Amino acid sequence: MEKDITNWQNLWKVEKSTPLDLSKLITHLNKIEKKGKLERIVLLIAVPTTIIVLASLLPLLSNIYYLLSIVLISFGMIMILIQSFRSKYSLISNDAELNNHKYIKNLIHKLKQRMLTTSRYMWVYAFFLILGINIGYIDILQNFDITLIVRIIIHIVFTGIMFYLMYYFIEKRKKENNREIFPLVDFLENLN
Repeated sequence: MEKDITNWQNLWKVEKSTPLDLSKLITHLNKIEKKGKLERIVLLIAVPTTIIVLASLLPLLSNIYYLLSIVLISFGMIMILIQSFRSKYSLISNDAELNNHKYIKNLIHKLKQRMLTTSRYMWVYAFFLILGINIGYIDILQNFDITLIVRIIIHIVFTGIMFYLMYYFIEKRKKENNREIFPLVDFLENLN
């Protein structure tokens, strides 16, 4: 019995808790938000620019395929833009904010929204993008003197390439989130 107590005492002496480095945590959280802010700025420029370019290049009113294509692609892009703003949080200026239970809970929610953008909404965007592009070039392929089977093969090959590219970039982003954001969420949930 006395030996067990001595072992517990030795264990207690050896395993001291490491001090919590709040400044490092704040720096990391702010880095993620600054990256998100840059992404939102890029999206705010890219979404209307893409819609304007597509609308000016494609004769919208002359063909229902073009109109439907632009609507689907635009819907997907606007959905990602909205989700990007849903994951926005203010930069942390001091560690006193991390003492607020409600603030930490909101921060966890925002970080999870950011991860959800990649894991769920990017796939929805990929679906609308691939569908919109496929519908958009139905009319273009009809203008060429190729058989229906060749057109279907072109659609399948293009869809496969687009799906692979989206899969690659989404998986890359998910790994980045698992490396950067997930440990923060886990830490904040334990802190909370």
